[in-house]
Amino acid sequence: MSRLSGRAGSLAGYDGLVSRRSLTLRWFAVLALAVALGTLAAVGLAARETAGSDAVRVTQLAIPERPLRTAVLDPDTLGGPEAVGGYANLRRTGARFVRIFVNWENVAPAGERKPAGFDARAPGAKEYDWARLDAQVEAAARRGFTPIVYVQTAPRWAQGCSRGPGPCRPRPSDLADFLTAAARRFSGGFRGLPRVRYWQVWNEPNLNFYLMPQADASGRPVSPDVFRPMLNAAYDAIHAVRRDNFVVAGGTAAFGNDDQQVDEVSPLLFLRRLFCLSDDPTPRVVCRKRVRLDAWGHHPYTSGSPTHHARLADDVSLPDLWKMRRLLQIAQKAGTLQAPRPVELWVTEFAWDTSPPDPKGVPEELHARWVAEALYRMWDQGVSLATWFLLRDQEWGKGGPFQSGLYFNGGSGVASDRAKLALTAFRFPFVAFREPRRKAVRFWGRSPAGRAEVVVEREAAGSWQKLVVLRPNRFGVFAGRFPSTARDGFLRARLASGSDASLPFSLVVPPDRPGCPWGTC
Repeated sequence: MSRLSGRAGSLAGYDGLVSRRSLTLRWFAVLALAVALGTLAAVGLAARETAGSDAVRVTQLAIPERPLRTAVLDPDTLGGPEAVGGYANLRRTGARFVRIFVNWENVAPAGERKPAGFDARAPGAKEYDWARLDAQVEAAARRGFTPIVYVQTAPRWAQGCSRGPGPCRPRPSDLADFLTAAARRFSGGFRGLPRVRYWQVWNEPNLNFYLMPQADASGRPVSPDVFRPMLNAAYDAIHAVRRDNFVVAGGTAAFGNDDQQVDEVSPLLFLRRLFCLSDDPTPRVVCRKRVRLDAWGHHPYTSGSPTHHARLADDVSLPDLWKMRRLLQIAQKAGTLQAPRPVELWVTEFAWDTSPPDPKGVPEELHARWVAEALYRMWDQGVSLATWFLLRDQEWGKGGPFQSGLYFNGGSGVASDRAKLALTAFRFPFVAFREPRRKAVRFWGRSPAGRAEVVVEREAAGSWQKLVVLRPNRFGVFAGRFPSTARDGFLRARLASGSDASLPFSLVVPPDRPGCPWGTC
């Protein structure tokens, strides 16, 4: 009996379709979105087809050789008293990166003035309090996870003004001193502390909560001009400690506003001003100021399904990420963005809340499908690392506003938590889409087991029929196409070893479901 067959509401028609099928698996997914896998091209790669008279000829597709690494951000769980259980659950997500924040103002000495005699570049300066960051980095490294440390906030003495609510014009030289100390402390050669290679400079610098000012009195954005010298000073400081360090910049918020009281700047507008590019359809260089970075981070929160575009032209939700990648490429080609290799695009925060527990969140089954779809959409638009916000829900009704975890919060500690369907979708994303003009179905997935063989199957008469056995590329990514005029049905992928499987993915195309990505906003 389907998990979905008894659920009422806007998906009732789909529930009826599923209930007519005698699928007996625990994992079921409700919805699929019809999107084109435009970057894939058919080639004759190694793929073993199903034997027998009902065999379907499956073509494995050539795909770009780029990774889709995954990370999780959950400071309360992974940085708190339940970190041991949290990391055990984190391993089940398949993620190998952990995003860890450091509030500069909490590590550095407080006060209106920088203390006399304080050597801010010294990793062992007595005025610094590194205890929390030390513990979090050690916890991640000890368990085999790679930390991405991002810095935000600023001590009062390092700010050039006081306007609130966020830090106001942090001085680039002071930020460089702090990050010199941090990079030295976590260089791999200081007091036995682990190495941190990946550093993110700031969080949502296009929001006034994290950087002030955002605009002048006329509404003209000024935050890109505030951020540029901060980023360059930080980049130089981090790379001066170790040349192979890696600097992620930005972590821009998805949405701006379109009134004169500018509290946030739309991310594409922020980038054009940061990189000295015009607002033309094909941007051109309008100044010679340069920015140095290795990757740009963004938070493409989406007010609906993975194909739901942002409302404003310069905002960037999931299906708009290609615009950001294009702008990065234009800036790098023009020389206003300087990087030693092609700049990467990272998603450094993303999620949707679920219902339950948030009554305005996304229903759990639909949420799982959106997670798999989101990872595909990110990869298809050139994202090389995707970060999910929260390992476990914050407690509903007890002041926790976010229920986007991959685990339901059991209310009695991590041990009582229960995995959501999204956990499987995040670990082993798999999608499939009809191509009516080709009279075909196309699929994509990312295996949690690297190049180990994967079996793609379709549901038929209540059981699973093997379509093809194929070997993913070196990043675990695979794709294929086979002839079909089916209008509905389910596909899934599993490891040939039988040790793991994706959620089934439906060919039925649902309507969008607009709403706040954080559920009850």
